[in-house]
Amino acid sequence: MSDRTVCIIQARMTSTRLPGKVMLPLAGRPMLERVAERAGRTPGVDAVCIAIPEGSEHQPLADVANAAGWIVARGAEHDVLRRYCVAADLSGADVVMRVTSDCPFIDPAVCAAVLAARRAQNVPYARTAIDTGFPLGLDVEVVTAAALREADAEAADPYEREHVSPFVWRRPERFGCLVLDRRPDRRNWRLTVDQPEDYRLAQAIYNEAFPQTPQFDFPWIEGLLQSRPDILEINAHIAKPTHVGWKPA
Repeated sequence: MSDRTVCIIQARMTSTRLPGKVMLPLAGRPMLERVAERAGRTPGVDAVCIAIPEGSEHQPLADVANAAGWIVARGAEHDVLRRYCVAADLSGADVVMRVTSDCPFIDPAVCAAVLAARRAQNVPYARTAIDTGFPLGLDVEVVTAAALREADAEAADPYEREHVSPFVWRRPERFGCLVLDRRPDRRNWRLTVDQPEDYRLAQAIYNEAFPQTPQFDFPWIEGLLQSRPDILEINAHIAKPTHVGWKPA
């Protein structure tokens, strides 16, 4: 019997640098909807669950998710690891595909490759590479619900609780971790939305894609950005994030 695979997308309205960003429109629809629609097209994903914090300020996210027919799970805002475990239990997930709601360029083919690699190697955890490969914003992680529950039971480091997966990937000798890289290396491209400049870049790409190519993939983005380096310049000055304790396998 195949494992039930659920894409769980964390989202909140209270991001510090760009509050309410996941409700900002891209080609006429909220960013959250764009992310979930793209992730939901991943072959092998059985359901989509939006994991949002408790509290009335986050209700707009629940409204979007309910209208689209996605599962809604609610939990602690800053203990995102616990929120993921709540969502995994509620959605009946055996395997969790983790995506964040500020990544509107997530690619179903890339997600499917990570899902397939984890299953083929029978490891608890697989992901796109952190420091090389796909642009920041195409990141996807796949982890078994069992490994998430172990992490939830043991993790005490606030970083491990806020960022969900570090308890697992910091311990590759215990869990087994698979990393998918790619070439050419586009990791210096910033395709996540964390600051106003990121949103302007996302708008530029979506405006180029819609309405002619609504299901654009990463090769399409790559071709666009190679021909339009001015788009990449919009947020090129923003520093890349760091991942505390990352140990490549």
